[in-house]
Amino acid sequence: MKGIAIIAAAGKGERLGADKIWIKTAKGTMLERAVEPFFESMAVDEICLVVAPERVEEATALFSGREKPCRVVAGGETRTKSIRNALDLYRAEKEDAVVAVHDGARPYVTRALIDRTMLVAAEKGSAVPALPCVDSLRRVTAEGSAPLPRGEVYRVQTPQCFYLPGLLKAYSFGDEATDDATLYERHVGAVTLTEGDENNVKITYLSDIYKDIYSRVGVGFDVHPLVLGRPLIIGGISIPFEKGLDGHSDADVLVHAIMDAMLTAAHLPDIGHLFPPTDDKYKGADSVELLKEVASRVAAEGYVVTNISATVIAEAPKMAPYLSAMEERVALAVSIPTGAVKFAATTTEKLGIVGEGKGIAAQAVALLSHRER
Repeated sequence: MKGIAIIAAAGKGERLGADKIWIKTAKGTMLERAVEPFFESMAVDEICLVVAPERVEEATALFSGREKPCRVVAGGETRTKSIRNALDLYRAEKEDAVVAVHDGARPYVTRALIDRTMLVAAEKGSAVPALPCVDSLRRVTAEGSAPLPRGEVYRVQTPQCFYLPGLLKAYSFGDEATDDATLYERHVGAVTLTEGDENNVKITYLSDIYKDIYSRVGVGFDVHPLVLGRPLIIGGISIPFEKGLDGHSDADVLVHAIMDAMLTAAHLPDIGHLFPPTDDKYKGADSVELLKEVASRVAAEGYVVTNISATVIAEAPKMAPYLSAMEERVALAVSIPTGAVKFAATTTEKLGIVGEGKGIAAQAVALLSHRER
């Protein structure tokens, strides 16, 4: 029996405030994630994407040349009209077929769920994945509210699968519904509920996207020589000492290491490219101000700094009394909570140029989380 998958992806994402189907995730756009399991499913022979009219060309190019036929049609003003546009392609279909209708805003659908649901539909004529409610429920009316028996209520998901003739009949009356099962039950007959998947969530609000956050880690290192006649500034804090760090800017090794950690995590050029030592504009520059610029560049790439950890390596002076002030200064510059920044201090046990008191080094790690581009 032929398997057809219709992916509804023409919504505007008004509650999210963005065209959610095209938001980038760790594994491509949300649409690509939602569609890929249907390409993998042995129960699906053909895919039909329903996208906004202005996205038809883009979607066609995105899925061209795949191992299964993939049609793209323009959606309508509502979900029901969009699915009807897709079904119009199959009204002359002569072969027995099971149709799976899936919301493109459910990017976590699995091949196992698709195969299981389509198999039940092939046996029963319909199959709708659903999960029992775990929350207490109330029905709200103009007169007030009243509890609903939780055991009698289920959360309905997609893909919802039906024999093609029954689905065509359900959509032939011109009325509207929020899902396919409602129309089918209204005009054809009862639907069969099957086991859903807790991970098969629908992306509706911005907070839902955080389920798909992915992180990147960056490492930074810097070292500068100690010389007479320069102030010693570490982590944006001026530390009393007979020597200071030599460099084109204020030579703040800790902040420099942090900046490179953030930049490499975000796949951006390092500080040598952004603030070259040959540019007089950065002569004597306050590194904390440069850190603020780096934070802005990282944010523009869609990343949020989640955590910064760093170690200052010096024989003298002792760094421990100043670490808390450094953490606060850096956290303020990056606009993250102080609790997300933690510094440590160590020595090299008198080994190397740092151990000989000739310089100070720092190593930093930054964790960035990707939210949305």
